[in-house]
Amino acid sequence: MYPIPLYNESFYTKEELIEDISDHVDPAGLTTILGAYDMANSVHEFQRRLDGTPYFWHISRVAKLIIRELQMYSPDIIAAAYLHDVLEDSEIITLEVLKFNFGAYIAHIVEVLTKNIRLMGIRKEQEDQKYLERLSFSSIDCKLVKFAERLDNYRCLEFGVKRNPFKYIDETERYYYPMAIKENNPELNYIVKAMDIVKRKLYA
Repeated sequence: MYPIPLYNESFYTKEELIEDISDHVDPAGLTTILGAYDMANSVHEFQRRLDGTPYFWHISRVAKLIIRELQMYSPDIIAAAYLHDVLEDSEIITLEVLKFNFGAYIAHIVEVLTKNIRLMGIRKEQEDQKYLERLSFSSIDCKLVKFAERLDNYRCLEFGVKRNPFKYIDETERYYYPMAIKENNPELNYIVKAMDIVKRKLYA
């Protein structure tokens, strides 16, 4: 009998993905999602998080969260969940490449969720502010991917994925929670409640 892996050491396999979505999406949607899986896996292949785990495991769990916990099967949202960091982390993949392979809407979601992570100082602060403003006026689909990504990070805070987990929680509550309150969307509300549960455990 194999031990149950720690949360941050878990990942969502392609086989599990196909099994979960095959009855809910048409062949074109399945092709889109699997294409996004493969592109993201390639882009993030050699990346590691601060806890030492492969970065793609985090990406895969975001998709898993959307499918299994939110029970959402939109190919656009699932594909965007896999692709949400590829523009930040690849020097080869461009917005035009995403549009060509996945269509304008998926590329738009990824673009909304992309910021220049290489900036420092005041320029970084300005970029972060623009990012939050862009996200606040974006579609529910954009927010769902971002909040799902945020929840996965919450669940990994105890394993050291953020240098200052308490700052991460404070920023989430200060800048992201108001977006969920404004939208009053059941899936966003679920994610906020799930993040609150993690916070209570961390502060206990």
